[in-house]
Amino acid sequence: MTDTQSGGSGHLLSLKVMRVSRPSLASAWQPFYSSSPSFSAHSTASILSLQGQTPLPGHPKTLRDLHVSELLTLPASFGKIELGETFSSCLCVNNEAQADVDGVYLKVEMQTASSKVLLGEFGGAETTLRVGDALEDAVVHHEVKELGQHVLACTVTYRLPAGSRAHALVDDGTDPNVQSFRKFYKFAVTNPLSVKTKVHVPRAPSALLSRTEREKIFLEVHIQNLTTESLWFERMRFEAAEGWDALDANVIDVDKEIQSDQDATENSIFSGSMSLMQPQDMRQYIYILSRPPTVLTPPTNAPGSVIPLGRLDISWRSSYGEPGRLLTSMLSRKIPLISPPMVQPAPALPPHLKRGSVASGPNRPHSPQMSMSRPDSPSRPGSPFRNRPPSSVVSRAQTPPPHMHQASVMVSDVETSLFVREIPHDAIRLQKPFKIALTLVVSAPVAPGRKRSLRFAIQHLQPPRTLLPAVSQQQQPPPAPEPPYSPRITSPGFATPSPMSATFNVHLAHQKLVQVASPSAPGTAATVRLPVLPEVLDPETWALPPPFFDGADELSHVRDKPGALFCGASALVLEPIELVGDVPGEEEEDDSKGKIAPVDGSKEFELQYMPVLTGFTPVGGLRAILLEDKYVGGEDDKLLLSRAEPKILKQWDVVAEIWVST
Repeated sequence: MTDTQSGGSGHLLSLKVMRVSRPSLASAWQPFYSSSPSFSAHSTASILSLQGQTPLPGHPKTLRDLHVSELLTLPASFGKIELGETFSSCLCVNNEAQADVDGVYLKVEMQTASSKVLLGEFGGAETTLRVGDALEDAVVHHEVKELGQHVLACTVTYRLPAGSRAHALVDDGTDPNVQSFRKFYKFAVTNPLSVKTKVHVPRAPSALLSRTEREKIFLEVHIQNLTTESLWFERMRFEAAEGWDALDANVIDVDKEIQSDQDATENSIFSGSMSLMQPQDMRQYIYILSRPPTVLTPPTNAPGSVIPLGRLDISWRSSYGEPGRLLTSMLSRKIPLISPPMVQPAPALPPHLKRGSVASGPNRPHSPQMSMSRPDSPSRPGSPFRNRPPSSVVSRAQTPPPHMHQASVMVSDVETSLFVREIPHDAIRLQKPFKIALTLVVSAPVAPGRKRSLRFAIQHLQPPRTLLPAVSQQQQPPPAPEPPYSPRITSPGFATPSPMSATFNVHLAHQKLVQVASPSAPGTAATVRLPVLPEVLDPETWALPPPFFDGADELSHVRDKPGALFCGASALVLEPIELVGDVPGEEEEDDSKGKIAPVDGSKEFELQYMPVLTGFTPVGGLRAILLEDKYVGGEDDKLLLSRAEPKILKQWDVVAEIWVST
């Protein structure tokens, strides 16, 4: 601690500041005399010796190999102050004059970069120091809560005795007999611990479909001892922020017989001998944070937002029992920002100047395109398409695009989510069906006072059906020879098959089948009756997409070999979900003018599965398809979505994870 005096020397009083700290045991290392009684007797007379006065006969008795003695010593220097410790100081004001001094007053303050704290005031107008006396009862304490430079400011004020000369003339109108001086003691505060956090959120499919599990946050805290001495941790407690409940995952045993929280004993993995942390050591603590779900839909956090989690209250003792306490700042979780897409810089050379590159020109639909590589195709005599590869498709303006199913993924104002209510984990056995209770949650904007009706279908998904490998060309039998220029016989009512991909027209096919089935001439014995096509004749029927997974991802093993098969129909049509818009009050009309608030709704249902494999297996998947979307209950009922155009809103590859036992 360095001191800076303001006012110069020559005052009648002097100030001394001493730091109050715990003493330490003196250490003295001396050699161990194992075969010299004279040296042993000499060491016995030493004040640092721990052996008895009389050595043992024939063998010296000594404990000089223990370097710690029973003497206490005070620190020779000011030392260092760590964050969380309590700074204690003893101040002494001495009267070095030849006369009594009246009105002795001492003011002590602690100044930091952001605050100024009054530590104590001693003496006053009635305090008198006689010759050689001192003001010795000035002891101050301050809990260090900030890092960086600290200044201990001491101000001493007194009144000059009669006949004494003023140290300095003051022209500010105050009493010239009142003198004062100030001293500043600077010291730096360092950080004893390094606290780092890492936030983990649930990522398992089964956890994301649980209302309680998806709200959990796993907080990992890394603590490192940055001091040069050992620390004994007395308490490590996490104080959760408002709205969060914290569970200490480091506690392995809690005495539940004791009802009082203060008397409860907790056995942590870092209790007992593990409470001692050596210098530069590091350990990890885990805390599980959860909050009760308040809404049906999962909460969404804006990118870049900060969510406060809580504070960490740490108490420890250093060597010789010096206490320390640290309350960290608010630990938080920051939602990562969405990184913008990478933009490739423009090349320095134009494409036509690059070696080995061909500049791409504009597309010309009517110009012939030269194929860069053409696969070999078998010779087909008489085929009008023998000059084209069998896998090529020529682009024509009049040719319709390849057939796409009516149900497709759409961008809609209807948001859907799914959560699992109950799974009978204890009753799951091999080859025994079980039921999973689920809830479909829907959120959609609804005009005030209107009612919106939504109907959904829950479709089971299964692995795509793989086709048999094609037979090689060498194993194919040669085509039968045909006479040259023989006309081809076309089938009645159908077009000649071609390798071109086109949209399959259900209505046209049905008409052709009816024409083929009708009697061609009077006197026909019987008429063939075709089954009625519901997709054509029944307008209340929805055309659902194929119940297969699309593409491949990390869950492809679930699709290739499912461990649990669904029971029943591949699609379940739910009852309509009706959403009613809230009518705002008079005060809310101005704020909500032009805004349509979303309304939440839900529908519960159950699905049945049968395990076919033992062990851990996921269950899935499901697909939510919007069948009908319309406003009801008004004169101007508006059908937002036609029945013939179902839309896929969301797909879940896994809805549960189970353990199947025999």
